[in-house]
Amino acid sequence: MAEQDNGGKRPLRMIQFGMGAAGGAIIRLARSKGVELVGAIDADPAKLGKDAGELAGIGANGVKVTTPDALCRRGVADVMFHATRYRPKESADDAIPFLRVGVNFISISGVSYLPSFDEALARAVDAAAREGGATALGTGLNPGLLLDAIPMLMSSACEQITLVHASRVADFSPWGPETINNYGMGLWPNQFEERVASGQISLHAEISHSIGMIAHAMGGTMLDFRQERLSIVSKTRRVGKVAVIEPGQVCGFRHIATARSSTGPAIKLEHCGVVRPDPAADGVEPGTRVRIEGMPNIDVQLGGELNESRGVYAATVARAVNAMPYVIAAPPGLTNLANLPMMAWWGGSLRS
Repeated sequence: MAEQDNGGKRPLRMIQFGMGAAGGAIIRLARSKGVELVGAIDADPAKLGKDAGELAGIGANGVKVTTPDALCRRGVADVMFHATRYRPKESADDAIPFLRVGVNFISISGVSYLPSFDEALARAVDAAAREGGATALGTGLNPGLLLDAIPMLMSSACEQITLVHASRVADFSPWGPETINNYGMGLWPNQFEERVASGQISLHAEISHSIGMIAHAMGGTMLDFRQERLSIVSKTRRVGKVAVIEPGQVCGFRHIATARSSTGPAIKLEHCGVVRPDPAADGVEPGTRVRIEGMPNIDVQLGGELNESRGVYAATVARAVNAMPYVIAAPPGLTNLANLPMMAWWGGSLRS
């Protein structure tokens, strides 16, 4: 609990929508900053009625997991944290009723820059937020930092820009079965291609959100969006946490997207994930790199744990919780990282 004389004001209150691993981590981090959990929602029937504190690993707190209808009323909470599957339409549908009753909405699930996905849906979310006097934001690590916020920040040091190029390569070996299956690892190349073509595998579904946000930050809109979704085929046997990849099977992916801002600069983003990456064999090396061609040229490389599963979870959760004061202070509506002040670590000193 953050140490502060609250002057008679109550702690900030939160609802957690999605009680999986990320949802539990959000509850724990927010609690360490003095934010009170007053509600929890999950679609899994097995979790309904369970104590949210126990599910989150903080001990029983009397908050039972319930349905959205049971909590959707004005004054119930200051903010809802949203951590479900990456489906923009479903995330927007989750947000709209709570925004209409004045609950701010922070999601790590598919709404980082909705206009790139569906302009009509973005307008609906914005209208609901304005109606209720609330703010909606999508953030996280990727999207939300590595391939969009950092390129936007670095572009501010340039007089002129011809190209913004950001790339990320991550080791997927520690991830569980849902992630491995969603990205097609362990398939044969023809199976991977068929599922990409049918839409069963989308890879980095929000890559267009990141490009759209960068274009918006540079004063324009996204034009001429194109993407390639490619498999990386293993030449050796690889063993991850759950994945066993035999020679000839898909051990990773490359998702490459290009576009340009209507204000001029070209934008290229690359997201790559591999089980047990072998730089010599795969042609990629774990890490994040942002290059800007312009005046001046800029080349930034990021290492550390941001490319490992433990760091990815921690950073994604931190981006959501640290956004809380910025979202509360923002004007009502659907916002994005290009429209907010640059976010920093938050010590948990707000009260409402």
